[in-house]
Amino acid sequence: VLHTSGTTGEPKGGVMTHDTLRFNVRNAIFAHSFRHEDVHLLVIPFFAPTASYSLLASTAYLGSCICIAPRPDVGEVIELLQRHRCTTFIGVPTLFHLFVSDPRAAGADLSALRLIAYSGSPMPVRTIGRLRERLPGISLHNFFGLTETISMTHVLPSINASDRPDSIGKLLPEVYTRVIDDQGNEVARGETGELCFRRENIIPCYWNRPGLLDESIEGDWFRTGDLARVDDDGFFYVQGRKKDMIIVAGQNVYALEVEKIIYTHEKVRDAAVIGVPATGVRAALGELVKAVVVPQPGETLTELDIKR
Repeated sequence: VLHTSGTTGEPKGGVMTHDTLRFNVRNAIFAHSFRHEDVHLLVIPFFAPTASYSLLASTAYLGSCICIAPRPDVGEVIELLQRHRCTTFIGVPTLFHLFVSDPRAAGADLSALRLIAYSGSPMPVRTIGRLRERLPGISLHNFFGLTETISMTHVLPSINASDRPDSIGKLLPEVYTRVIDDQGNEVARGETGELCFRRENIIPCYWNRPGLLDESIEGDWFRTGDLARVDDDGFFYVQGRKKDMIIVAGQNVYALEVEKIIYTHEKVRDAAVIGVPATGVRAALGELVKAVVVPQPGETLTELDIKR
């Protein structure tokens, strides 16, 4: 049982069965080409599905090795990668921003490393570029999944890491989706709607919360609350949470899309975008976009820099 609060905002325990765990292990191995000889570096907390359901479980299944980092400290991570000759390094984008900016990474012997995979938030294009420069030949994977969806559902192949950096990739085997509008109708390719998964790709229930999961299920489909679109080639793009959509003068603004643009500024370390009520002379707009921005260490940013 791993707890999640994604779809309703309040924590609840997602129940994983032996069969659903095996299903995720098979897809994790398929997505990242895990093998018996791998030495995985685990920097993700154990309460995250990627750690418990994908990395730990796949390691046990394949009889491979795992190195558990005590904390997401870049210096310790670099030392562990070298000492244990780690072959895979899976984490969140923030960790990789720090990793490529640390001078210790440039001089490290990371010749055993074959895969870097990331999930949880958008990876800035410049970070992908710097990883390519520092570690040429290493596979870079973006991937996606929810606690409710038995973890992994999508992976972006390394060949598309640079040309489709904002995509979560394509569906993994035996995972089925729909993207629908507010009336429950499937939207056209390229249009944004709510991402839904077929019931068989979903956990059986929430722990000790009978009926709660059913509130997010209509017919055979689980409504995630995530907004997404699919392009003509079958690549998926998450636009953010449905509840995080900001309506400015009747126009839909997706917070995640604004964050992605802000991240392109080389002096930005982190950013979060929310909607706030419009007041005063702008009250007729309904909502306004508010951005909270953290600059890179030693850098100075102005409001004008971000607006430009």
